[in-house]
Amino acid sequence: MIALPVVPKRVREEVDCSREYYNYKERCIFCDILRQEEEAGVRVIAENPDFAALAPFAPRFPFETWILPKTHQSAFEESQKHEFENLARILKELLMRLDKVLDSPAYNYIIHTSPLTETNNDHYHWHLEIMPKLTKVAGFEWGSGMYINPTPPEEATRFPARSRHPAIA
Repeated sequence: MIALPVVPKRVREEVDCSREYYNYKERCIFCDILRQEEEAGVRVIAENPDFAALAPFAPRFPFETWILPKTHQSAFEESQKHEFENLARILKELLMRLDKVLDSPAYNYIIHTSPLTETNNDHYHWHLEIMPKLTKVAGFEWGSGMYINPTPPEEATRFPARSRHPAIA
C-alpha cells in the first residue's frame, strides 16, 4: 500500500484556486498580489532583496503577515542558501517588531508550499503566514469559515513602525 501525502484543506484550496487563476490570467496570483502591493506600498511591511512582507488585503487575524519570495517559486525546499538567509533576516525583523509593539504575543506561523507531488509549477507561489494570537476564533468563525478582524491591514502595517516605548526606535 502506498501512502499518499496529506495536503491540508486550506493549502489544497489555495493550490487549486491558484491553478484556476493561472489558467484564466496565465500568471501566478501571488506574483500579481506581490506586484500590486509593492506598487501601492500601502500594506508592505518590510522587504529585502529576496522577500517582501505584507499585510494581506483581507487578513483573517489582526496583524496577520505574509512573507513571499520576490521571484516566483512554488516549493519552499527549492530555495537557495542566500534566500534562506534573507528569509531568516526578514522573519527575525518581523518577529522583533511584533514583540515590541504587541508585548511578545503568542503566534503561529505556517509555511505554505506546493504539495510534494506538485513541487515545480507556474501557478503556486510558496509563502509564510504569521498570525499573532490576539483574538479568539469563536462560533461565528467556526460555523461560517469567515473571520472577524477588528484591525484593518493598512492600520496594522503602519502600527509596527511605531512603538509605545520611547526608548525603542
